[in-house]
Amino acid sequence: MAIDTNNSIKTGHTTNNTTGRANSAAPRPGADTKTSPEPTSSRDDVVLSQEAQSLGRLEEKINNLPEVNSERVAEIRQAIAEGRFEVNAQRIAENMLNQDDLLG
Repeated sequence: MAIDTNNSIKTGHTTNNTTGRANSAAPRPGADTKTSPEPTSSRDDVVLSQEAQSLGRLEEKINNLPEVNSERVAEIRQAIAEGRFEVNAQRIAENMLNQDDLLG
């Protein structure tokens, strides 16, 4: 069996769009040509794992977050530069613990 590294399709072959595999128009040697091929279903079912479903929910939450408030960012930068910005360690700790809810 030879591997085609150029990904080219030879004459007499068609490509199955759902699988990307080449199908030969000519019968295979030794194949029974008297029987008709079984009908194929055009419906594909996909089952997502728990992890994939969790990532999907996380993506939805991220997409629903508000846009960056440029004015607020500029105010905070100015406050840091002037030494007026105070860090609230309690609030930071609570928010870090709440991140667990986003991932679980």
